[in-house]
Amino acid sequence: MLAALDLTTLTVTLTLVTLSMTLLLALAAWHAGTEQGLRHWALGNCALMLGLLLNVNQQHLHHSLSVVLANGLMTLGLGVVWLGVRAFKGRSQPQWGPICAAAVIMLLLWFFRFQVDRLDIRYAVSSVTLGGLCLMCARELLIRAAQPLRTAYWFSGSIALLYGFCLVARPLAVLFGWQSDLPVLDSPLQNLTLLGAMLAQIGMASGFILMTHYRTAEALHRLSERDALTNTLNRRSLQEQAHVLLNLMAQRGQPVTLIMVDADHFKRINDEFGHQTGDAVLCHLVARIGQHLRSDDLLGRFGGEEFTLILPGLDTERAAQVAERIRQGLCSNPWESESKPVWLSVSLGVACSEHHGYDFNTLLSAADAALYRAKALGRNRVELAPAPGADLEDQMALRLLSQFRHNLDV
Repeated sequence: MLAALDLTTLTVTLTLVTLSMTLLLALAAWHAGTEQGLRHWALGNCALMLGLLLNVNQQHLHHSLSVVLANGLMTLGLGVVWLGVRAFKGRSQPQWGPICAAAVIMLLLWFFRFQVDRLDIRYAVSSVTLGGLCLMCARELLIRAAQPLRTAYWFSGSIALLYGFCLVARPLAVLFGWQSDLPVLDSPLQNLTLLGAMLAQIGMASGFILMTHYRTAEALHRLSERDALTNTLNRRSLQEQAHVLLNLMAQRGQPVTLIMVDADHFKRINDEFGHQTGDAVLCHLVARIGQHLRSDDLLGRFGGEEFTLILPGLDTERAAQVAERIRQGLCSNPWESESKPVWLSVSLGVACSEHHGYDFNTLLSAADAALYRAKALGRNRVELAPAPGADLEDQMALRLLSQFRHNLDV
C-alpha cells in the first residue's frame, strides 16, 4: 500500500501542509504579544519547510542542496522548535546548540556523500539527529503540569515522541532490508517518513497553538481573580473562596478566623514619597504578611490599603498571635527606598467563628469593628472583635473617633 502511494502527490501535499502550518504559527506569533515560544515555532517550521522541499527533490537538485543543506535546515528547524518549547516554559535557550548541530550534520553528510559515498551512514546520521531532536522536544513536554496546560503538553509531546522513535528506527529498517535501491523515489520507507512528517507537522503545530490558548486562558482567569498590583485575591474572588472555605470548616466543626489589616497613615506615605513608592510599600506589606501564612490561608486586597486574611483551623488566641507577629514584622522591617527607609505600621482586627459563626459578612463586620477599635486606640496594635451583644454605643463612639482621627491623619 505504501509503495503504491505517489511520491509527487505526497511531496506536494507535505509542502502545502508545512506551508499552512508555518503561516498559521506565524499569524499566531504576530498576535501573541509577549508570549514566548510562538516565534521560535514559526521560524523553526519555516526552516523545516525549506529543508523538506529540498530533500524531496533530490532527483532535480544537486546533493549539496538536497542532502547536505536540506538536512542542515531540518536540523536547524527542529532545534529552533526545541528552543521555542523551552522559551514557552520560561527556561534558558542555548541559541548556539541548534546552529552547531546543523553545522555538524552538514559536515558529516558532505563527507559521506562526496568523500565516502555511504547511503546507509547518511540515513543513520540524518535519522538519528532529527529523531533525537524530536525526542528532546518530547522530554521537555512530557512533564507534570496543571490542567488544562498538561493536556496540551502531553498532546504535543506524544506526537514528538512517536515521530522521534520512528526516525530513530529508520536506520534499523535499512539494515533489515526494508529499503529499495532508490530510497527517494520508490521506497515504502520514504513514503512512510513523508506521511509521518505530515501528521507530525499538523499535530505539533496544533499542539503548540493549543498550549498558547490554554496559557492565555489561564492568564485571563488569573487576572480575573487577582489584584493587579499586589497579586493577592481581589475582593470578589476573596468572597467566593471564603464562602467555600467557611462552609467546609463549618461541616468539619473547626474554627476559622478572619483578620482585617489596614496600613497606618498610608496617605502620608503617598503624599511624602509619591504614589509609586506607595505601591511598592503595599507590595512590601503583602510580602511580609505572606511570610506568616500557610498554603491554605487566604489573603485578599479588600480595598485601598486594607487587606483581609482568612485563617482556617485557628482559634482566636492562635490567630491573635499570628496577627501580632505580622504587626511586629512590619514595624521592624521598613521598605528600603533609594533615599531613605519608609517605615510602616498596621492596625489589625481579629474575629473568629467561635464567637461570630461561619457567615463571611458577619465575620467581616466583627473584624472591621475590631479594626476601628485598634485605630481609635492609637493604631499599630491588634484588637479582638467584641463579643456579640457588646455595648453598641461604645462601638459607635470608637468608630466615630477612629474616623475623626483618620480625617485629621493623626
